[in-house]
Amino acid sequence: MKQILFLVFSFLFLSQCVSSQILLKGKVISEASNLEGIHVINLTNEKSALTEKSGFFSILAKPMDTLMFSGMQVKGMQIVLKQSDFSESLFFMRLKQQVNMLDEVYIKNYPEINAVSLGIIPKGTKSYTPAQRRLRTATAPFASIEAGGMAGGSVGLDPLLNWISGRTAMLKKELEVEKKERLQAKIDNLYEEYFFTETLKIPSQYVKGFQMYVSDDERLIASIKSKNKTMTTFLLGELAQKYLLITFPKKE
Repeated sequence: MKQILFLVFSFLFLSQCVSSQILLKGKVISEASNLEGIHVINLTNEKSALTEKSGFFSILAKPMDTLMFSGMQVKGMQIVLKQSDFSESLFFMRLKQQVNMLDEVYIKNYPEINAVSLGIIPKGTKSYTPAQRRLRTATAPFASIEAGGMAGGSVGLDPLLNWISGRTAMLKKELEVEKKERLQAKIDNLYEEYFFTETLKIPSQYVKGFQMYVSDDERLIASIKSKNKTMTTFLLGELAQKYLLITFPKKE
């Protein structure tokens, strides 16, 4: 008899607990672009649900229950439900977007992938810098090839006009300036600034001037082209001594 009464009271208690729960309808709000698949877990009654595409969800709950929200796209959060959360037709939950920061980013160079390997240009085609292309265009004897003209094309007047106007000379100067700039960039890639200031004893405000000074040295140009860093370092040391004597002459 006692066992029957216990079962009856237990059933009544469980029925009361279940009947006190309400189907809470809610919506997750976040800056995350995808709000689908966010876990909504009632830690009190161990019920769970997943949000739909727009962040809507439904779950059995009652005041004082603890809801936990978690997902890859949002930061996890727990809240304790209040009576007021059930007074509205829709319960809104704002979650912060999860931003995953990368510890390291590796940038790998693939020298075997280029315009030739991709079939964009034929193998052996000479490449030109912008200044080289402008000069070549201005001085090319065959400026255009006409379909109905003579075999081999027609000689254009552009090279002659460019020579008379002085544009060819200007483009040659631009090419020389470009060569020096490219050489200075290679030197910057080979050495840190402290090499010039600490090893070569050149004041920091004179480093760029020194790089311009050495950009005319044929031996240095050849050593950089041959990728001989030992010779390049030796020549820079030699040129630094000359540069310092010119820039800071000793007073007699």
